[in-house]
Amino acid sequence: MNKQQITERAGRLESAMRSLKQTKFLARDDSGVKDSEKYILWMLATLNDGRAVTPSEAAKKLNVTLAAITHHINSLEEQKLVVRSASPDDRRVTLISLSDTGAAMVETLRKSYWKKICGLVEYLGDEDSSELIHLITKIHEYLKRSKKNDD
Repeated sequence: MNKQQITERAGRLESAMRSLKQTKFLARDDSGVKDSEKYILWMLATLNDGRAVTPSEAAKKLNVTLAAITHHINSLEEQKLVVRSASPDDRRVTLISLSDTGAAMVETLRKSYWKKICGLVEYLGDEDSSELIHLITKIHEYLKRSKKNDD
């Protein structure tokens, strides 16, 4: 492809990706919890096998500032989706973990997510879903290489 074709194709790709993002295909529900907060809940359920983590560990895992994670944790705590506790090893260290309500929400999100993914595979069919998996894997490889080159 020449530069003009690459630029035109990149514009179409960017538009398609923006359209996909705007559908909020994997995030939409009626819980009232912000998408960013759902991501934190999901991370808390999967990081360290669901064990409590420090806000600093959560911020590092999500690649956000401590101030940003603290803001979300405060909101999630108000909604009774996470709990704070003192570390048994060092009372000065605060740990965050899912509450029972938060764990139930993550399970609901997990089921909804899986239903949507299975529905997408069914809609696309065998050939297109296999191609999508192949392309997403290539995109991931490209982005990893691209990030290494940026560092």
